[in-house]
Parts: sequence; C-alpha cells; structure tokens
Amino acid sequence: LPISPRPFGEGGDRNTGFQAHPMITTTHAILNTALLGRKSNPERNWPVVLGSILPDVPMFLYFFFIVVFRDHFHWFRRYDLNEYHIRLFWVDWAHSIPLALAGVLICRLLKNNWGFFFFVAMGLHDLEDLPVHAEYAHRHFLPFSNWQFFSPISYGDIRHHGAVVAPLEWLEVLICVAILERRDLRLGVQLFLLFVVVFQGLWMVYYFGGVHW
Repeated sequence: LPISPRPFGEGGDRNTGFQAHPMITTTHAILNTALLGRKSNPERNWPVVLGSILPDVPMFLYFFFIVVFRDHFHWFRRYDLNEYHIRLFWVDWAHSIPLALAGVLICRLLKNNWGFFFFVAMGLHDLEDLPVHAEYAHRHFLPFSNWQFFSPISYGDIRHHGAVVAPLEWLEVLICVAILERRDLRLGVQLFLLFVVVFQGLWMVYYFGGVHW
C-alpha cells in the first residue's frame, strides 16, 4: 500500500521520509505471478507471491510502529539515530539485489524449487522498484555499495510524472489479472484480484484526480 508518514517530525527528501510513493506492493505480487506462474505448476504461486511482498514487509512494520508508538521514539534522537539507520538496516537490506541473487544460486544448487522462485520473485521486486523511485530510493546493491538510483519518474509523485506512471501501472495490473484469470483460479483468489484492481483504481482517482469521498 502507498505509505507517506513523516517520521520523527521530519519532512521527506532524498535521505529521509516516505514522501514519494513506490510501486504498490500488490502490483509486484500480481506482475511476478503472471510472469513466473504457470497453470500447470500452481505450486509456484505461493513462493512467488511471498517473495514479491517480503521486501516491503519491513517498511510496513516500520510504518506500523511509527503510527502506534510515535510518541515513544524520542530515544532515537538521544542516540543520534534517525530514519536513515532504520532504512539501511531494515528496509534497504530487504531490497538487496545481491542477496536475492545469492538466494537464487544457493537454491538452484540445492535443487530447491520453492526457494528458487521465492528469491527470483524478490529479485524481480527490486528490479521493478528501480525505475519508479524518484525520491525514496533503496540501496539495492548492499552489501557491496551504498549507491542509490534516483529515477526521473515515480509511481506516485506528481513532480516526477506520477500522474502518467500510475495509470500505466494500473493498466499493467489489469493485463496481468486477465492473464491470471485464465489459470482456473479459486473464487477467493479471483475476488481478491478484483478488490486489488478496484482499490488501485479508486486510490488513483482519489490521489491524482482530487476526487475525495
């Protein structure tokens, strides 16, 4: 889900804050399942879905603690800590391409298909994030480099063509859902995909169209 708190009372910029919206996590799961899943191999679906969403889990946990325990984070400043440290040790490590590649190679050597598709999905998540993070860029090459790529485009930042990129991502989701619907999915999964499509469409209208209910 799009996340935009201002932790510790700070504004968002290229080093702190969640002001720019990354690709929506559900898009990763739907896109990667369409790419890696097969109707004849439904056992791939769970590792692909979990690997697609895992890199964003630390971000959700961080958001949860900021919202719930915001008044108790004064001790961060006491030890000269800020969001940079949390992003580096929690969020950015979860988006490390070298770690995902290492997992892919290890699982291939061990002939572990579940783990192989899990780490492939993690790596795809990282590659999909690269072109749409204009402000909130991850350090995708830990532990070898602290480098960040600040893309000229963003999924949700109007200053970086978000009003164009967001509809394109929603169209991508529609196409992938159409592909998945051809794989004889259970009713519960079909309803969830329908919810995601409707939710992302309504959020886009709300955020970019200024239509507030």
